[in-house]
Amino acid sequence: MAAVLSIEQRELYREIRSFLLGLFPDAGQQIIIGMQNNNPLPDNAVVMQVLFDSNLDETSIYHDPDEDLAHAQNSVEVRLQLDFYGALAEKRSRIVYNTWKSHYGFNAMELCKPLYVQSHTRHPYINDSNQYEDRWIMDLALQYNPVVTYPQDYADEAQLNINPVTGP
Repeated sequence: MAAVLSIEQRELYREIRSFLLGLFPDAGQQIIIGMQNNNPLPDNAVVMQVLFDSNLDETSIYHDPDEDLAHAQNSVEVRLQLDFYGALAEKRSRIVYNTWKSHYGFNAMELCKPLYVQSHTRHPYINDSNQYEDRWIMDLALQYNPVVTYPQDYADEAQLNINPVTGP
């Protein structure tokens, strides 16, 4: 058996997207993952992009000798950037800002939980037609607790032969 990771980044994206769709049910094709080459942004896009992650604690190991497995778990903080574009940018970003740490935000997600909003700023940009477009950027923090399960050998018993003259 190869090592297995309980939660992958793509699952976090799926859960955040589901959170956003709960707030903006008509935004289906507008909520995308960033860094997609050769794909234009949809109108009123919401772009999700993981910036980085860091461990919040040391890895804990849990043993399962009945299954010959071990589980390594730690808590991870993920910083996620959301970019809101177009005429709905300010409104949508404000809705996310106000609901991120609310009961709604906490209950809307199972794999991860909201921690805090690092920043919420307006960053208009000049598009390919040399026109200003509105953009609001949020830097969000969330926590998830991935577990890596891997095979582990265990001994049922140990035998120690001690020679009273020479020792072990």
